[in-house]
Amino acid sequence: MTSNPTSSNHPVDKGWAWVILAGSSLIFMIYYGTLKTSGLFFVAFQDYYKSEAFITSIIPGVLQTVYSIASLPILTVGLDHLSARQMIIVGGFLQSIAYFIGFFADRIEILIFTHGVLYGIGCATIHGPTAYLIGLYFDRRRELANSVLMASAGFGGLVVPPLYRYLLDVYGLRGTMLIFSGVIFNVVALAGLLKPPSLFHHPSNSNGKSKPEYSNVQIQDNHEYSPVPTGKKRSISLSEIPTPGNGVLSSFENDETWGSLPHRLDIRTHHSSRLSQSFCSIGSTDVVYSLSQSQLNESQAQKDVKNKIMIISLLKKPLLQMYLFVYLFGSIGSSYGHIYISPFARDHGMTTTEVSILVSVTNMCDFIGRGLCGVIANQRIVKNSTILAISQLVTAITLALCSFYGSFLSFIALAVMFGLFAGAIFSMTPSIVVDFVGIENFRTAFGIIILGQGITMGTGAPLLGYLRDVYLSYMPSFYFMGACLILSGLTLLMEPCVRKRQDKMENVARPSEEVALSA
Repeated sequence: MTSNPTSSNHPVDKGWAWVILAGSSLIFMIYYGTLKTSGLFFVAFQDYYKSEAFITSIIPGVLQTVYSIASLPILTVGLDHLSARQMIIVGGFLQSIAYFIGFFADRIEILIFTHGVLYGIGCATIHGPTAYLIGLYFDRRRELANSVLMASAGFGGLVVPPLYRYLLDVYGLRGTMLIFSGVIFNVVALAGLLKPPSLFHHPSNSNGKSKPEYSNVQIQDNHEYSPVPTGKKRSISLSEIPTPGNGVLSSFENDETWGSLPHRLDIRTHHSSRLSQSFCSIGSTDVVYSLSQSQLNESQAQKDVKNKIMIISLLKKPLLQMYLFVYLFGSIGSSYGHIYISPFARDHGMTTTEVSILVSVTNMCDFIGRGLCGVIANQRIVKNSTILAISQLVTAITLALCSFYGSFLSFIALAVMFGLFAGAIFSMTPSIVVDFVGIENFRTAFGIIILGQGITMGTGAPLLGYLRDVYLSYMPSFYFMGACLILSGLTLLMEPCVRKRQDKMENVARPSEEVALSA
């Protein structure tokens, strides 16, 4: 891979990488499938709590804001201390708790906290780390893997809404939220499949296979250890537990008289079992794969300075600036269209059954569309940015024609077109970000994009609800979403010109940057 800062035996585009993709796909199926019921929940919240569109719209607005604010520190700082698997476990737990507390909510203001704040943090700890993990395990087939991942999200959107409709009819809103709490908790179990790349370091054996280089950190070891006869064990204190970072492991391994191989494995197993009880531990093998060995020698202050420098340097890249604008405006229509199609159809006299059919058709076409994006992108016939630009413009036209939708068949056409093209921005974004800034800068760049998304998405949802309350129609809301998508698509078509500008800037700035880095 292009970002291989350390030696690692983890499989890329083969072997356990496909297990990682399978586990991540199942997690995204639950995660996105639940999100795709937002439109049905929107209608159910309005009916149960008798709330206006503006108040109900605050829930997805807060969710997007919290998700965006939490994503940057999670991707830049959180993954330096926890593995992607640990992050996803935390996210699944928070999302499950959010629905569990929602079961007891008697006011919609409580749902703003549970389904907005708690669920938003859970989204941030699942989405970014999962996409990053896929980037580590796939290189040549990264576009295909990302599209399979997002297609599984579309499949979840196809399966979960009918289940939600059935549960809502049988158990009511509160009972449905309690059952969904248990369904979401399966994310915690599935995260066990997401083996971190650092765990593919194998110890040496009698066949002469080389040992992994755990760290270049040289720590003075002032302890003296008495020889242990072969086959016998010696009790050691907690401070003497051998870890790759405390110097004890190297002292033991260099001592030829230190026990037999079973004894060494016993010590390693004991150490690993203690690490599994805590998220933060020195020398943990769940260190994120992208961290270079040189970073382990630096103080936390030096790391913070480098992170700030990296963020500033990335923000100066014209390609990232352009895509930041594209994503901020494009995600408004692509995300909130799924939510507002349901109440828009209900305003036109559709029954709850017909609304559920529209949601299922939208999600089915979304599943197909995201898969097609991956297949087309993997052929490398058309650039990723061009595929996304066309999809954005088609989605914009679909939403802008909202005044022509009235019959059930016309709403089916809306669901089909929107489903096929709206999800492209989420399916293609990981690959486009890697194309623009490289996999080594993916975490920071993706965090910046998601953080900026919080500004537009957080204000967009209440604005869409406000337009509905003022004009007593969702048409102005659909016009607004269509205008945002047109701006996004037209801007992305300027990518060749922006790339030329960035290349010129890099050619001029490269000598000075090398001098600054050496200093």
